[in-house]
Amino acid sequence: MNTTSSPAPHVLPCGLLLIAAGVLAPLIMIFHPTAQGADMAARLISLTEISSLSRHVHLAMIACIVALWLSLAHLARWWPRSGAVGAAARLYTLGAVAMLGAALISGFLIGDYLQRVLPLIPHAEDALPSVLLAFSANQVLAGSGTLGMSAGIVLWSAAMLRQSGPLAIACGAYGVIAGLLCLIGYAAGWIRLDVTGMTFVVVAHSLWYCLLGLWVVRASQHSATTTSSEDGHRD
Repeated sequence: MNTTSSPAPHVLPCGLLLIAAGVLAPLIMIFHPTAQGADMAARLISLTEISSLSRHVHLAMIACIVALWLSLAHLARWWPRSGAVGAAARLYTLGAVAMLGAALISGFLIGDYLQRVLPLIPHAEDALPSVLLAFSANQVLAGSGTLGMSAGIVLWSAAMLRQSGPLAIACGAYGVIAGLLCLIGYAAGWIRLDVTGMTFVVVAHSLWYCLLGLWVVRASQHSATTTSSEDGHRD
């Protein structure tokens, strides 16, 4: 996408949404609750106590993921002659779907299951096998989401490096570095997708969303100004 050949005014809302979601996502992670307790039974009971806050936090994160996914998908449609951006958008979509599944399990399924089953069993630990299964599914989906979204960011950033201007270069360079760091860090086991690790991934991705969104906004404004000037000359 460049500021002269693309219908940039049409993607201005995408840029604004990328910035808004990029700012909100790390803030939401601040409120992510963590189960506390001296033993496993206490932690399982704690999961039920924090389930209401967990639902709200994960619902907000789901809204951010959907907003980012729709913005990038729409933006990719207007990106001229770039197979890398098309592939990036598809990879990001796969990652976003997986991350949505992880959020649904962590924010809704586990808490709802425990609220229903704990009154029916004599010991809280009896629910542990099912909770561990759900947690494993959460981790597999979160890992797949991290890989897909990070790979999409790397490919898109490589395309940004072919754009002119310092902001485009900064967005491209940062996205390649941050995306590869998340990919390699997760694959090598350096990044564990607990609350701390997930927050790291969210912050790393969010800065890229903000950089890309800011570039889109500026490109849109430049394109609109250029179009108005050309229309004035024709008149």
